[in-house]
Amino acid sequence: MDAAYQVLAEKGYDKASTKEIARVAGVAQGLISYYFPSKDLLFAEVFRRESEKYCESYSFTQSSTEGPLNAAAVKSALSVPQSRAVDNPSWIKLRYELYALGLRNPAVSESIKATLASKREHLTRLIERISRLPEEHSRSLAPILLSVFDGLGLQRLCDEDFDYEGAYDTFAAILAAYLQSIQK
Repeated sequence: MDAAYQVLAEKGYDKASTKEIARVAGVAQGLISYYFPSKDLLFAEVFRRESEKYCESYSFTQSSTEGPLNAAAVKSALSVPQSRAVDNPSWIKLRYELYALGLRNPAVSESIKATLASKREHLTRLIERISRLPEEHSRSLAPILLSVFDGLGLQRLCDEDFDYEGAYDTFAAILAAYLQSIQK
């Protein structure tokens, strides 16, 4: 999986080959084909595993969840997804390549659907813990957050002049205002 991620991140989906992935992993190409009958399914599994790692990286200390949810506290909570596009832009690129692949390949679309559902569920639980919102509010907010994270990451990836920091600052203020209004 690490070799597949490395090759996919470096070369992109179209130029990555299972032969190259096998070489980087130090295994026979047939071994990859045994477990993954197509590059699409291998890519979907890489996405699923990387998404799990990403969700696990959302670790907030107790101090970040205490006190009022002002813009500074929300900005602190958003630092993990914000840093992802800065620290690992290949992850954003791979996500969008996989979304496009899922739209073309029904065998992959179910895996993407399940991975996105898992990410929304993870975000729902984080929102409940951090904001102390009821589940119905958290469940509605999770897909919006996921969309904002992906959308801002894509804009940063595609436009070097995009004010990524400013967009996250504004989003933190909007989110804090929303959370404060709903908690009254």
